[in-house]
Amino acid sequence: MQFSTVKSVVIGISAAAAVIAITGAASGTGVGAVFNLGKTNSVNATSSLTGSAKHSMLSLTNKGSGTALRLQVAKGKAPFSVNSPVQVHKLNASLLSGFAASQFVQGGGQSRSFGFPVSTSSNAKEKLLSLPGFGTLSEICFGGPSSSAANVTFMPTHTMDRFVASIAGLSEVSVGNSEITPGPAPWQFASVQANGISSVWERVILRYATGSRGSLITHIATLDLMADVDSTDCDFDASAIIGPGVKGP
Repeated sequence: MQFSTVKSVVIGISAAAAVIAITGAASGTGVGAVFNLGKTNSVNATSSLTGSAKHSMLSLTNKGSGTALRLQVAKGKAPFSVNSPVQVHKLNASLLSGFAASQFVQGGGQSRSFGFPVSTSSNAKEKLLSLPGFGTLSEICFGGPSSSAANVTFMPTHTMDRFVASIAGLSEVSVGNSEITPGPAPWQFASVQANGISSVWERVILRYATGSRGSLITHIATLDLMADVDSTDCDFDASAIIGPGVKGP
């Protein structure tokens, strides 16, 4: 075989290999392949883009009706991770650890809670929880082995409306505009007896307004109350979220 013929064969093999390599890379599949726009690209490896640009390293713009980016992961996995604690401008979230914004104290409000067991032989009223600007929750545990009872009462410091309540886990029920007015007789929010229903949960929302027309400030407190009783003692628990006061129009 002449040298020129061998040379031609080598060149032909090299060209064929190059064509095969280019064809494989152009397919958009596998490590080292090109990224084909408008097609599905498959690879089981991490692709990195590294640089020192003054602006974004990657920009996506969708002028159509769809989103600019979609991230899909396996169930229970985070869709992305970051290495900076700096807040992202206009990145909104509807839940924080499973809680909505309405379940957190905002704007200078406060959250309070307290609970304790009391012997059925005490027969005395004790303070359960103080609600600044609203009043005081008190508990009473009294009776004997077959007639023990637990009550949670509220003594207001302002005239206000109790406009919605949920009693013993039932759905919310409107109670109209019944006023809670300061006076010698407290309002009873929860009551349970050992020989009847032995426990009760109640949610009460308190509201009153101060100021004059055009500059009213609405004050709102949400209470969660629990009372449980048996032949020996009563268990009480109360928690409250007190808003900072919202100015009206």
